[in-house]
Amino acid sequence: MSKSGNEFFNNPKIGTQSTDHIVGLEVFRKGLEKHFFAEVSIGNYGLKEESANLIIDIKCNLSLDEALFYINKPSTCSGRPKNSGEEKTILFLLAYSQLKKLNTTTIDISELTISLLDTTILISKIYDQSIADQLENIFTELINHNIYYTKGLNETPFEVFIPVFEEDTLESDVKLKNIVSDNNNTNDYFGFWGMYYDQTEEAAIYDLNTKTIIFGDIQILSE
Repeated sequence: MSKSGNEFFNNPKIGTQSTDHIVGLEVFRKGLEKHFFAEVSIGNYGLKEESANLIIDIKCNLSLDEALFYINKPSTCSGRPKNSGEEKTILFLLAYSQLKKLNTTTIDISELTISLLDTTILISKIYDQSIADQLENIFTELINHNIYYTKGLNETPFEVFIPVFEEDTLESDVKLKNIVSDNNNTNDYFGFWGMYYDQTEEAAIYDLNTKTIIFGDIQILSE
């Protein structure tokens, strides 16, 4: 199966909508830039003005190893020691929570893209508020599995898609019903991730359960 990068998507976006009705969005964007020393752009793919499905792109001048070290280090960028068990993604989640409080509009994150010097990580929504709900766990697993999906720290994938699904699974009645009814679950983030490496044109699949890189027909869910 030979694929180019965007072929992990089964429903490409067709255009953004206005963000003018989202209160505090610019403050949210600037806050992310400050906290993560990054350039941040935000789009909206919400089909109705009373809702917003945000597409957040964080461009950071760090490598994957540097980013994972930064987010996992024992103190925040303010120098304040973290409390035991404090979330790695606390700054993002606090800013997002504040944004939602400022709005009567229903706000969700449809896609979160983190563009680093050596890789791009794209996290897709699989149920209501799934990205915010599972972002901490996703980064924990990115750290825990780093040695495996980088082939022993020898090759960093230049694109990572979280999550992806096997085509035969996606075609099953149960999975299709879950997609339509927005009834995917937490574990769907931690089965398979899509990977692209410089050394091969073929899409790779990282199996989190077996900690192995495999090949097969897969798709990523997209709004």
